Amino acid sequence: MSVSTDIKNHVKSNVQSCPSVQVVYGHEEVNPSGFPAVMVTATDMDGEFSSSSENSRVYAFRIMILFPIGQDYPVTTNMNRMEYAEQVLATVIDEMVNVFDTDFVLAGSDSTVLFVQATDVQWGYTNYEGGEARSAQLTLKIYTEKTVV
Repeated sequence: MSVSTDIKNHVKSNVQSCPSVQVVYGHEEVNPSGFPAVMVTATDMDGEFSSSSENSRVYAFRIMILFPIGQDYPVTTNMNRMEYAEQVLATVIDEMVNVFDTDFVLAGSDSTVLFVQATDVQWGYTNYEGGEARSAQLTLKIYTEKTVV
């Protein structure tokens, strides 16, 4: 298994461990089957020379969280649907940040992970096949070292 695949699988597993997450995809899903839905996709990879025997690699993964805001999606509380969507996303974000803050070396991964960088969150809106969703995007950067000798 490749390093990227190993790390992505571990990231997906950590995201799935969050109690508020309904479904996790390892790809962009146009019609998620549950909400909040989370999609983990690979993005850029940076590499640099560290020494004559090691190279540093930074694997990045985009984590997109979606929660529908359409009028046909039932809200289970007396809250406004927009407020409810924000509250759901905020809960999922907090759970994810806590998971990666406490598992910052992706324990159990077959890869040599030095650390997972604390991530920023960008809020927005996303169109998907079922309508419009409130969304949040995290870019998780995972720092590794690869022995080349």
